[in-house]
Amino acid sequence: MTSKDLARTLGVSQSTVSLVMAGKWRGRVSVKMAKKVLDTAADMGYQLNLSARSLRLGRTGTVMLVVPSLTNPHFADVHSGAARVGADHGIGVIVYPLQGEDGKGPFPSPRQAIDGILACAVSAGSIDVLRDGVAMVALDSDPDAGICSVTMDVGAGMRSAVDHLVRLGHRHILHVRAERDAWTFAQRTEAFGSRLGAHRSVRGRSLAVPFDGARARELIVARLRDDSSVTAVICDDDNLAACAYSAAHGLGLSIPGDLSVIGFDDLPLASLMVPALTTVRLPAHELGRLGMEQFLRNDTVTAKTVMPVEFVERASVAGPPRR
Repeated sequence: MTSKDLARTLGVSQSTVSLVMAGKWRGRVSVKMAKKVLDTAADMGYQLNLSARSLRLGRTGTVMLVVPSLTNPHFADVHSGAARVGADHGIGVIVYPLQGEDGKGPFPSPRQAIDGILACAVSAGSIDVLRDGVAMVALDSDPDAGICSVTMDVGAGMRSAVDHLVRLGHRHILHVRAERDAWTFAQRTEAFGSRLGAHRSVRGRSLAVPFDGARARELIVARLRDDSSVTAVICDDDNLAACAYSAAHGLGLSIPGDLSVIGFDDLPLASLMVPALTTVRLPAHELGRLGMEQFLRNDTVTAKTVMPVEFVERASVAGPPRR
């Protein structure tokens, strides 16, 4: 059944049918005729061909959220924020994870299948590939890449974590760094180093680990065993903080008695860990919401938004042990 068939049955023009079915008939078609078209369409099983209509309008009503992985709840929150705004404007948000956890996977989908991309926490190289011929907003990615961006002030979050530990008296701090090529993690590493430079009496070390729980735990165990002077750990992610908990318990260390631990994200698991995890809360839902709003404004070139983060103190941090 086509609009031409429906028009022939009603004895009206095809344009009249198109106006009514698209909801644009008011002021152009009488109420009586509009009702007749809709009733007849329902009786005959006619439905508007949304795919064809999208091609004519040059849009698909679909935006793709590209993330490094589907295993981290952080990205589910980003999707939730973007999808809610999209739904209010008739736009669906689908998720595409880059290959594995390395943030370097290819993007095989045809550009004609989507209206644009929200690229979240991906590498600069991936952004260059993704932006080819399609509108894009970068989320938690390099704001100097020449495209619209919404970022979180993760550097400020790291500085808050370092300062908090220093105030408590810690002098040997380990940064468990995510082994992933992404702007957001580079910012945390840079902030960790620069903040330690402001505290000359504090020694800081960095340990790169993958987003692989067993391997991350193994590396943290080895470092803590080799350097017993470490009294505090700052992790790039709450999941990595959970690995630090497991490593500490495996070495017979108590938290926070022997080792203080701080994470990043404030995932649901953070408040459920024992003891509850001190962390830097990242507004993932708001990140997705603002990213989609920027996309809908068509401001995909110059706009740069930086969102504040929040240091959340719980029971996993205390002063250093007396040795």
